[in-house]
Amino acid sequence: MTPDRFAELAAAHGGDIGRWPQELREAARAALAADPIRLGALLAAEADLDRLLDLAPAQAADAALVGRLLEAAPRPRRAAVAWWAGLAAGMGLAAAAVAGVAVGVASGAGERLDRRADAILAAAYDPTEPDAATEAPPELQDEATDL
Repeated sequence: MTPDRFAELAAAHGGDIGRWPQELREAARAALAADPIRLGALLAAEADLDRLLDLAPAQAADAALVGRLLEAAPRPRRAAVAWWAGLAAGMGLAAAAVAGVAVGVASGAGERLDRRADAILAAAYDPTEPDAATEAPPELQDEATDL
């Protein structure tokens, strides 16, 4: 055990090695035997603090304070409320997904209609083709059947 670790443990557990956790006591006693002057002074200072803390009177919790704390504590949610909240969140996500798909499909169909209408209008005003106004251009004939 290093002297720094010994100092940390003494600050946490006090100046009496007998009050330290069982698994640390043997290593602490060995470290104290290796450096008794420095670590002994450290334990003495922590023992003085322990005596001061032991002199302080223990305070019992006021019943009114305990009551206020319990009243202010958050209440656990009922299972039904949590279930409905989860269902509402899931339905909201599903509605958003359906709306996204609908917008995507509608915007794609509108683009195809615009291209078809442009092709028909261009063909209608092409004086070199007498029957062009009644037929879809060859590149759009597949799409004409889709609509």
